[in-house]
Amino acid sequence: MRKIFIDTNVWLRFLLADKKDQFEACQKLLDLNEQGKLRSYTSTIVFLEIAYTLASFYKIERKQIIADLEDVLLARNLTLIEKTDFANAFSLFQQYQIKMADCLIATQLPKGAALCTYDQDFKKIRGLAALTPEEILKQFP
Repeated sequence: MRKIFIDTNVWLRFLLADKKDQFEACQKLLDLNEQGKLRSYTSTIVFLEIAYTLASFYKIERKQIIADLEDVLLARNLTLIEKTDFANAFSLFQQYQIKMADCLIATQLPKGAALCTYDQDFKKIRGLAALTPEEILKQFP
């Protein structure tokens, strides 16, 4: 079974449905997860970024943000990762020009998992498999 770690922007595209093509790809990806064809992971850092972005950039009310986060938590076959490797993340932060939160997320990927993201900064990290939902969907007939 293919393992993926779902990044913040994938959840945002799904929750907001503001970019039709990306929303549809995210929905198909989450359907594969619900069917047990994918083993998905995300993290508390991703939840922090979702809540922050919805509140600060999109001006969404706290009550709706809570409901959205609850919906994510209810996804079948989703494992929430809480552990980080700060020393490794700080090393990535020093080495690459990417956000600290992204460096922390990069350290949370389970062995053999691809990072499902629209964030191209992750491609800067050598050895990290960063794929868009569309790229992952191509692997399924």
